[in-house]
Order: sequence, then structure tokens, then C-alpha cells
Amino acid sequence: MERLYLILDGEGHALSQAVLESAPDASALQVRLLDDEPEDFTHKGEIQLIGLDDGSPACRGFVERQRGSRLVIHTTADLGVEARENLRVATDFRSVIYPVTGRWRGQRAVQGHDLSCGGVAFHTMERLSVGEIAEIVLPVTDEPLLLHFRVLRELPSDTPVPLYAARFIDLILDQEIIISKAVVGIQVRDHGRGLFFPAGG
Repeated sequence: MERLYLILDGEGHALSQAVLESAPDASALQVRLLDDEPEDFTHKGEIQLIGLDDGSPACRGFVERQRGSRLVIHTTADLGVEARENLRVATDFRSVIYPVTGRWRGQRAVQGHDLSCGGVAFHTMERLSVGEIAEIVLPVTDEPLLLHFRVLRELPSDTPVPLYAARFIDLILDQEIIISKAVVGIQVRDHGRGLFFPAGG
């Protein structure tokens, strides 16, 4: 199975998607860019590589050489598995949530605020309790996913509608990969308009 990576610049802006063509623990990684017309990466300075599944490490490094769509990257530091979980993009979607442990019934409308590989932030008119578990229909993946989440906290909001941060729970590997691809797809589509930043909690 191909190991998909996202390449970011040193500031965390998405540059490209790539496929790893060398061993993931090699000191010099070889990747193939998925862009139709790849730009010159040799002058980008420090870059970050974030794997889209748990078995793909994340690291910092710089491009030693480039031949067309193929790069040789000298790694300088490991970033750890949290780098992938903390990838977060602004996104705007309408969906619904369903209760699992909350003291409410039926469904509630939500407005997406941002999405990461590990969780989601959303606005909803009705109050939620920190720690409660619910389900959300995530519509930004190739096929909508029904996912369990735990409410982490209420976030500051620039609107009167409450904003909540939630972490996905009980994910299976296929769901993690699908969410990762959605996060990457949104960021690459926006290409620099949204920043990656650490997910709280």
C-alpha cells in the first residue's frame, strides 16, 4: 500500500502531496510528488513531511535534490505521531449530531468550524456538556462518516452561537485514513489560505 504524505513548509502551509518511495526510517527519504506540474522544492528551506496513517512517521528536513517529481529529502528531526493528529484546517459544513450519553434526544444541527485528524470543532445552538459523548455525521469525506466524539470544552467564539471542541473516539484505521485524506484535501485545495496549527487537548 502506498504511503501518502503531506509536505508543508516550515511555517506549516501545505505545499504538495507525495508518495514515499523509500523506507520510512531512512535518513534520506525519497518521495514522488503528486502534482501534475511540480514546482522547485530545492529552495524551499526547511520542510515538514506528515504521514497520513499511524505507520507513517512525521519529520522535518530539507530537499537535497530534485529530479522532476522526485525528491530526496534529508531528515533533521522526528516530529512524532502527534504531528498528524494536530493537523487542523478551517472548514465550513452543515451537519447533525446525535446523543449517546447526553441528556437530550433527537438530533441537533451543527456548523463545522475546523477539522483535524483527531477531532472537530463546531457551532451548535444548544448547550453541550463537557465529557459527553455523541455522534456526528462528517460530510466532508468521500462518503459521509458517522463518528463518535467526546466534547472536550467550549471554545471562545466570535458569534453568539456556542463553539465546542471535540475529539473523535473509537476510530478504526480505515476511518483515520479517510479523515486524514479529507483534512489534506481541504488544505491542498485552499493551498495556503488555511494554516495548520496544534489542536488543543
